[in-house]
Amino acid sequence: MSDESSFRHRLPRLNHESPNVVVAYELSGSPVTARQLFDAADAVRSQLTSGHRVGVLAVNSVEGLAALHGVWMAGCSAVLISTLTPAAEAERRLQAARVSATVTPGSPAVVQPTGGDAADTNEAVVIFTSGTTGVAKAASIPFRALQSSVRTIGQGLGLPPEGRALTDPPRAPTAIFVSIAHMGGLLATQSAWSAGKPILLVPKFDAELAFELVNRFDLSALSLTPAMVFDMAHAPGHRSLGGVKTVSVGTAALPENTRQDFEKRFGVAVLRNYGQTEFTGAIAFERYEDVKAGRRPSMSVGRVAQGVEVRIVNEAGQEVQFGEVGEIWARGGSAMAGYLGQDGEPSHTGTDGWVVTGDLGTVDAEGFLTVVGRARDIVICGGFNIYPAVVEAAINELPGIVDSAVVGLPDERLGEIPVVAVVAGADANLELDELRTSLRQKVAPYELPRQLRIVASIPRTANGKVDRPSVVALFS
Repeated sequence: MSDESSFRHRLPRLNHESPNVVVAYELSGSPVTARQLFDAADAVRSQLTSGHRVGVLAVNSVEGLAALHGVWMAGCSAVLISTLTPAAEAERRLQAARVSATVTPGSPAVVQPTGGDAADTNEAVVIFTSGTTGVAKAASIPFRALQSSVRTIGQGLGLPPEGRALTDPPRAPTAIFVSIAHMGGLLATQSAWSAGKPILLVPKFDAELAFELVNRFDLSALSLTPAMVFDMAHAPGHRSLGGVKTVSVGTAALPENTRQDFEKRFGVAVLRNYGQTEFTGAIAFERYEDVKAGRRPSMSVGRVAQGVEVRIVNEAGQEVQFGEVGEIWARGGSAMAGYLGQDGEPSHTGTDGWVVTGDLGTVDAEGFLTVVGRARDIVICGGFNIYPAVVEAAINELPGIVDSAVVGLPDERLGEIPVVAVVAGADANLELDELRTSLRQKVAPYELPRQLRIVASIPRTANGKVDRPSVVALFS
């Protein structure tokens, strides 16, 4: 079966073979069978014309899941729009993708024709990158890339190549707190069924609700963003994670102090993973067996995933030595088809199949990858390269520091100088000189921040990344 068919016919096949098997849960706890989800998806399918792009308001709900599968069943690709996207920006994205219809999930779903161009039937979804420094780009993700990433995740979980079947009675579900408009949420929905687990979509994260769901559904694993990990680690009162054995964290960098706080409180391993929308998710991830054995280099995001090639290159595109910082390039079956151009067609920006991530990092001889920041985020002070993530990690280890973000400000003499915005604990009384003194044994002299702002929270994008232009504006 082709990669396209395996996804387009997944729900119809479940409905045909096991109509009464539980495939999802409502947030209330009510089970949803394959037949029920198929009927809702088929109502969407019946209103669409094959071979087009369809805009989908990506709601984390059973109705949202039905809308996505209805689009696929119709032979179309889904242009995923986050519920947090402002109306004017959502309209721009839909026009850029040249959609022929839009679907608003509900009971019933609302399908609105718009009149657009035909699209490649091998395309599964179009997902817009976060666009913190400009207009968000539309990444065209083919079914073969989605299938490759689902297999990679399955290998990391020790699943057989064909996955596991959904069972009756059902296994504990996979709770999905990340929006399905983002790659992490989308991959989680498709990987859940491959692991033989029903799907529990959570519309909005709340730490109190997360603890309640963990115990009500007897969850064994969680997939969270760094902000979610922080909220759960610092929730007041006595808390239990029941039978949860691991927590995987992606979408943005996880501060080391947040990881330590969570693991110390709950005794549950927090596993970092690293990926990009342009690579359909996983490039590297921490293995449970590595973490338990103490194989955990500082700030590492784990080993490069099976079937993925990674190169660390300098500005000339030449591969650097183990341990040297360079730009991360990735290649494998999970690579996107390309970014959509003005004509609505995908065009690849890499060479020889390589995806240029724009991230900086190092890799060691054992295949452990460490990400030190974005190439565009480097602060060049007097000719010295400063990697914000490295300085932030050192700052976040200091007592009383909750979070931080390092950016560069223009300087007539040095070109740029590093400055930092810090979220401090309630009892902290932080001064710039005190911060610099505490950091002198941790970072180089040129990496010491020249200015300090105490803030209530660090500005972040919808998917949890530091919004560095907004941090710079704090110093205006």
